[in-house]
Amino acid sequence: MDVDRIIDLDALVQRLESTAEEWRHSAQVQPFTWRDAEAHWPRPIVTDRRSVRAPESLGVRLHRDPDDELEIVVWTGGWVDIGLLLDGEAMNLYAEFTDVDGAYAAVARSVEDFLA
Repeated sequence: MDVDRIIDLDALVQRLESTAEEWRHSAQVQPFTWRDAEAHWPRPIVTDRRSVRAPESLGVRLHRDPDDELEIVVWTGGWVDIGLLLDGEAMNLYAEFTDVDGAYAAVARSVEDFLA
């Protein structure tokens, strides 16, 4: 499936990298992950941005303890999938955006809520 590329994930990750330093004071932050729109199916999830020709998603995962985890996947097509595990209870959330600022806000808001 070809997805319209609404945002530049490289621009988003540049903004998130500095913010992630602050998150590390309260949670374990895993490396950012990428998925390549041009890779063969099943498309692998990788941490090496240089190995991705056409990024279609950017992900990050945070842990506070074994029962508290947040996984965020931002799709270049204009939405973010948010998986949350709190006290062993799972929730799935979703947000839409139209630009890098909106994507950044959706990610930052989700992380702030998770760390609160």
